[in-house]
Amino acid sequence: MSEVLNNSNDESVGISKGLRHLLSGVAGSIGMLLRNSKAKVGFSILLLLGIFAIVGIFFSPYPPNAYIFAKSLPPNRINLLGTTGYGQDVFSQLIAGAAPTLLVAFSVGLLGTLISLAVGILSGFSGKRVNSVINAVVNIFLVVPGVLLIMLFGTYFLGIHRNLGYLSTIIILIVTGWAFGARTFRSITLSISKREYVLSSILIGESRVSIIFRQITRAIMPVVVSNFFFTAMYGTMGLTFVEYLGVGNLEQVNWGTMLYWAINNEAYLTGQWWWILPPSIMISFLMFGFILLNFGLDEIANPSLRIFLKKKPKKVDENA
Repeated sequence: MSEVLNNSNDESVGISKGLRHLLSGVAGSIGMLLRNSKAKVGFSILLLLGIFAIVGIFFSPYPPNAYIFAKSLPPNRINLLGTTGYGQDVFSQLIAGAAPTLLVAFSVGLLGTLISLAVGILSGFSGKRVNSVINAVVNIFLVVPGVLLIMLFGTYFLGIHRNLGYLSTIIILIVTGWAFGARTFRSITLSISKREYVLSSILIGESRVSIIFRQITRAIMPVVVSNFFFTAMYGTMGLTFVEYLGVGNLEQVNWGTMLYWAINNEAYLTGQWWWILPPSIMISFLMFGFILLNFGLDEIANPSLRIFLKKKPKKVDENA
């Protein structure tokens, strides 16, 4: 009985130490990332978009879905970005739609990365049988066409007279987007698990949970952060695509539904650039921020991509 209690205590201590190492690794990776110029610009873009989204939660000039203005007005002092073909204020829709768009992007990025990380490490740090089973499951999800799955679910919801809400969209995007990251984490874990310091930790009796958090996860942290950015980009484009197909909840206001209604009303043919350009630019800025952060992370993780500043030699004072 005492041995069981000791083992459980060791496991809990190992988990707590592992979590501390994991958090320190995350903080260290973010600190290194923000010392890169490209990453700073990308982080600034995401920060500004986050502030814009928070403001949109509590304030918008007019109700985003209210038909209270003349149709298709160009930008003016009352309507900063003009009005839609239905008489809605474009700026109110833009600021109100920021939070849902960012919520879907970051939710898909975070949850998809956590699932990929857990599955990848479990597969790479387990025995051959477990590894083979997990690898087969990952391969199945890799060939599942995400676009087709979204269309099938959207059509089903429309058939039962329901809308594909944000939660359903997030779940579908996570299901179709976690497998690629899991395969990457599996390959890296297989390589790290054969290194001498990991084998030494196993031989001296260190718990596997502690090894996973303290050594493996910390070693692949740059890849984890990069996978988060890529998965968040997938979430952004996935939401836009869901709304563009018209299978989402078109009564909700986000940048994807703004594009749907603008394109559905042929705003690009009638010269209503103020209806189609603002959501397109905001989505592009969001994607550009993720891309810059990924570029910065690549320069940090890959020494061959780093740019070193040459220090100018100090001039020697001849009169000294």
